[in-house]
Amino acid sequence: MKKIALLLMIGLAACQQPAPDHAVITGHVENPSDEEVEVSYMKEFVTNSREQVTVALDEDNRFTATIPLDEPRIVRLQVPRRSVNLYLEPGAETEIQFDADDSSVLPDLQGDFSVENNLLLGYNKEVADNYSRMSVLRKTAEMDPEAFAGYVHDIRQEKTEYLENHDRFDALSPGFVSLMQATIKYETFGLLMEYPMAYEHFHPSGEAPDMPDGYYDFAGDEDLFSDEYTSISAYVNFVDAFLSHKLTESAPEGGYDPDDYYAARFELANEHLTGETKDIALAGAVVSMINFGNFDQAGTYYEHAMDRISSEMYAGIVDNAYQKALALSPGKQAPAFTLTDIDGEEVSLSDFRGQVVYLDFWASWCGPCMQQVPHAKELKERMKDQDDLVFLYISVDTDESAWRSTVADKNIRGVHLNVPGFSHEVPESYNLQGVPTFYLIGRDGQIVDNRPPRPSHDNIDDVLLSALEE
Repeated sequence: MKKIALLLMIGLAACQQPAPDHAVITGHVENPSDEEVEVSYMKEFVTNSREQVTVALDEDNRFTATIPLDEPRIVRLQVPRRSVNLYLEPGAETEIQFDADDSSVLPDLQGDFSVENNLLLGYNKEVADNYSRMSVLRKTAEMDPEAFAGYVHDIRQEKTEYLENHDRFDALSPGFVSLMQATIKYETFGLLMEYPMAYEHFHPSGEAPDMPDGYYDFAGDEDLFSDEYTSISAYVNFVDAFLSHKLTESAPEGGYDPDDYYAARFELANEHLTGETKDIALAGAVVSMINFGNFDQAGTYYEHAMDRISSEMYAGIVDNAYQKALALSPGKQAPAFTLTDIDGEEVSLSDFRGQVVYLDFWASWCGPCMQQVPHAKELKERMKDQDDLVFLYISVDTDESAWRSTVADKNIRGVHLNVPGFSHEVPESYNLQGVPTFYLIGRDGQIVDNRPPRPSHDNIDDVLLSALEE
């Protein structure tokens, strides 16, 4: 009896073992040009944050990476000059060997899911890489809607046949098959949804196409949305394209006012979606509103999001974005900084106490930034008698020479500072999400407006003059 009881206890303990929450990749890198290997995957698609693990190569150029993982994923293993996509499930132990200097030779894979990963490597090289999203969308310039739909469905068929005709298809992990089939399906649906936008962009006429009846019938499928696929980028991208399509259908004459666009997107997501898919879309709409839209309106929709989002993770993402923006709202102290200007002189924000600062974050590679340059010149001419108005530019160019040459070539007058990219502490302190981004800072160093008009806007003069009068 004691022996039976002991066996029962052992069996019960085995049943109570926690599910694995990680996977392990070991490997060897030939001809590396760096000492580290990075493994990552997209953790969530609202802020596009990634789960990332970086490990060092040992003296024999070998590595072991343990990746937090709670569901099947495609992860990206990367070294300079080479990246490899791998399929992993929780508890997997996979071994890889590859040449960082020769992408023509497929990696050697052993261990768990080696069959799936060898299929994935071949699929990407022989099929998927031939049909990148942009290369397919460029075809819209030469295809009417029916022809494009046929082309996209042919691609889907080719991808599906590569997967299902594999000589060991029946032995593949169900998780892998489901992930691949969903990716192929939603890549197809996403491309179909994007046709009108792409046609208008790439076609010489620049006009919107006439869409035939029945083109969007696929969007009426009962199983169109499923929370099972929220970790798949193709699915999330399709949901985004679906909402954009619905917004286009319901747009008022003349289009949406920028301040109303994100609100309309929020309401459409609330109407058409459910579950985690809805949470992602609601969070995305509100975070975009917080970062780029009317901040007072964003406060209202922040409250709506807190009421309607069921996931703690996505509610937390919205709350984090709102708290960051709130810290930079009118009346808050502008974050202090000290940088070196284009002439090598040290400049601090506090140097301009008693003056009004029109702060412009920009970059030489940013098209919208360059579009503002002639408007800024005209604005400065109109404001030439306002001695207490400072035009302060902070470039996020990582190429300092590009910054310097653009300032000189475009003859951009003002105080010029530079930081190497968005991850620098200054753009981070100003919650910089893109460029151009403007702030208006008052004489007391407090933020007057965290969404001031651009130089091209009709009421920019009134906004600046009002700040100067305070």
